[in-house]
Amino acid sequence: MRVARYFVLWFVFIFLFTGAIVGLEYIEGYKIATTEYYGLRNLGFVLVIIPILLSSLVYPVIVLPLSWLIGSMRWVGASLLLYALLYAVMWAGVGGFLFYECYDARFIQEYELHVSTAVILFGTVGLVYAWIEWRLLRSSVATV
Repeated sequence: MRVARYFVLWFVFIFLFTGAIVGLEYIEGYKIATTEYYGLRNLGFVLVIIPILLSSLVYPVIVLPLSWLIGSMRWVGASLLLYALLYAVMWAGVGGFLFYECYDARFIQEYELHVSTAVILFGTVGLVYAWIEWRLLRSSVATV
């Protein structure tokens, strides 16, 4: 039955990851006003489909093993904070990495894009994901 919870987390991950990428593009990508950059203005709905497909592949390969490993550790009841901070740091790192992958150095300098937006946005999404995972995996384990 625990496996079914990870499938639910898969859809949660897809939703949160896609939302974070589209949010980053909406906040920072809209500053880029050139036809040279294909962002939310030019790609539109396709920019939503690409993160959905990417996150559908990333979850079973990277996030599921990490989630299983972190979930298999013994956490005391008060360690939700440490659990959430671990996820927030991991997601913030991914946000910083994706920021530099999505935006060229020239765009970052010319349009004054800030990597802190990606780090804060993805870190917050990481906190939300950690809280959902904690509630889903811990609360139902106690009742079974």
